[in-house]
Amino acid sequence: MLEFKQIFGHEGYLASKPLREEVFIGEQGYSNDYDAHDDEAWHIVGYERGALIGTARMYRLTERTYEIGRVAVKKEYRRSYIGDLMMKTLQDKIVGLGGCEAIVSAVGGTENFYIFEGYEVCGKERADGIIMKKDLTKPCRHCQAHQMEK
Repeated sequence: MLEFKQIFGHEGYLASKPLREEVFIGEQGYSNDYDAHDDEAWHIVGYERGALIGTARMYRLTERTYEIGRVAVKKEYRRSYIGDLMMKTLQDKIVGLGGCEAIVSAVGGTENFYIFEGYEVCGKERADGIIMKKDLTKPCRHCQAHQMEK
């Protein structure tokens, strides 16, 4: 059974830590995955039969803009829409908190995943990747296409 939990702050980080270390430190070679945003972020953690299989976080940048990041899915669950479900859940949370825009930093070839999620490159680049954004007040393209089929 698939289950997602939303946990705020440091407790959320602790719940997500084993998978983040597996993906970001073990697979991608980063030396540290924790930063100060973890204590002020909403974390989503996904479980399949009690095993941690996905995690992501989001935190407020401005009154209306939030950043989603640290999206990680256990290797054997990738391409099974776990990341998609987490993104949609966090985007709904952002709207519920009064936000209207989400940004992400696409690293290591993740741009296509975020494009699928409706994000667009906004022309800025940081040390941690290409900045992409999504207007959460507009339906995404693949949602619009699905509605047109009905």
